[in-house]
Amino acid sequence: MNGITTTLLALPDEGRLLILSLVTAGVTWILLKLSEVFKIDLSGYANLIATALAPIIVTIVEGYLQLIPAALDNVVLTLIHLVVLLLGSLGFFWVAKRKPAPSLR
Repeated sequence: MNGITTTLLALPDEGRLLILSLVTAGVTWILLKLSEVFKIDLSGYANLIATALAPIIVTIVEGYLQLIPAALDNVVLTLIHLVVLLLGSLGFFWVAKRKPAPSLR
């Protein structure tokens, strides 16, 4: 290996999608609250703001990933996948609990 170590350079696609989803949900919630306060509709700006913020957050996370030693790359990737699965499952159950189940009538 010539003494050269490599580090985890990029966040997996699942992590990027998770960050985009969380940022979109957070921005939407904040804009809904601001719409209630200011009595104007700000909902049309949620996707625009989230699209601008998500890459910034991904870049910051990837910067921190580069600080992790290369020996722990597999552990970090496994943890990222577990976090994505956990938050996806929690989100699914939260949404499924709120909406009535479809019927076949």
